[in-house]
Amino acid sequence: MNKSQMLQNMILGEIRVGRLKVGDPILSRNQLCKKYNCSRNTVERAVRALKERGCLASNQGGRTYVSAPGADNRKIRELFIISCSFPDMNDRSLREIFFPEVASDIPVHRLREHEVLKQLDALCAPGAAAIWVTPGIESIPMMDHLEQRGIPQLLINRNYKEFNCAATDTKNSIREGLSWLLIEAGREIALVSPESSLKQPFLAERLIAFYESAAELGAKLRSDTIFMRKFSDIPTEMSEVGNRLFASKQPPRGIVVLHSALTLPLVTCARLYGMLPGKDFFLLTYDVIPELATYPGIAMMHQQLEKMFRESQRWLLDGYAEQHRPFHSAIKTELQLA
Repeated sequence: MNKSQMLQNMILGEIRVGRLKVGDPILSRNQLCKKYNCSRNTVERAVRALKERGCLASNQGGRTYVSAPGADNRKIRELFIISCSFPDMNDRSLREIFFPEVASDIPVHRLREHEVLKQLDALCAPGAAAIWVTPGIESIPMMDHLEQRGIPQLLINRNYKEFNCAATDTKNSIREGLSWLLIEAGREIALVSPESSLKQPFLAERLIAFYESAAELGAKLRSDTIFMRKFSDIPTEMSEVGNRLFASKQPPRGIVVLHSALTLPLVTCARLYGMLPGKDFFLLTYDVIPELATYPGIAMMHQQLEKMFRESQRWLLDGYAEQHRPFHSAIKTELQLA
C-alpha cells in the first residue's frame, strides 16, 4: 500500500467513526502534510482519488469537504470474480453462465486469488465490485483493504467476519441431515472429520453445527467413535478408523462424515469388513460424491452453489452492492438419497 492509499484510508477512517461528517471541511493541504508527515503531492493524489470516489468535494471557495456519494459514484461499472477453485472459462462464458441478467455494458472479469495484489488498482477503481468464490482465510486482509476503499464485495459460500455473503446454511443443513440419520440408524452415531485449520476454516462451522444439532436432537456420542484428526495420510488413517468402527463388537449404525474427501475411502474400508451402507450402517456426508450416488443408506448434503450465484445476481440487480446495504443469504443444502 503506497502513502497516498494510506492517507485515503486515514481520512475515510475519520469519516467512518464520525469525527468528520457530511459537509464538514477537511484539513487544508498544508495541515494534512504536517499531520500525516507526507508530501504535498501525496496529499493531492489522496484527495483527488477520494473526490473521484465521491467521498470528498470542493466548493467555489476552494474548501474541500466530506460529500455524500451520489448515485453515479456508486454505480457498478466493472465486476471481478475472484477464485482459485472456479472453472477455467473466458469472461464471456462466465457472464453467460452465472450473470446472464447483469447489464451487458458491465465487464465481468475472472481473477485468481493470488492475482488480486497485481490487479489492486483496477479493483479499487470507482465503480468496481468484487465477488469472492469460496475464498481462503488468507485473503481476509485483502478484503479488509477493499472494504476500506469502499469497494462492494460479496463472498460465495464463505462467511468471514461481517462481510456480505451468500453461503450454506450449515446449522439447518446438518440438523436436517442428522434428523434423517437418527430415524434410520438410531441415536448412537459416530463422527469422522478432519480437524479444523486455517486452510479449511469451514470445518469449524460444520463441527459446531454438528455438536449443537446432536445435543438438540438427543443423539448419543461415544468418545471412542469420534474420529477427528489431520488425515494427512488418508489411506493409512482411514484404515485405522475403519478397524475401530467396523471390527468392533457393537459398531454404531449411524456415521457422520464432514468432508467429502473421507467418504469414499470410509465406504471402501467398510466393504473390506463386509459392512454395507443401508444394511449394516447409515451414513450422512458433506457434500456429493458421484461414485456413491446410487448406494442405499447414504444421504449427501448437496451445497447449492447455483442458488448462491443467483443470490449474487440479486445482490447486484436489487441495489445492495451500489447502496452498500447489508446482504447475508443462508441457503440450506439439498439432502440427496439414492
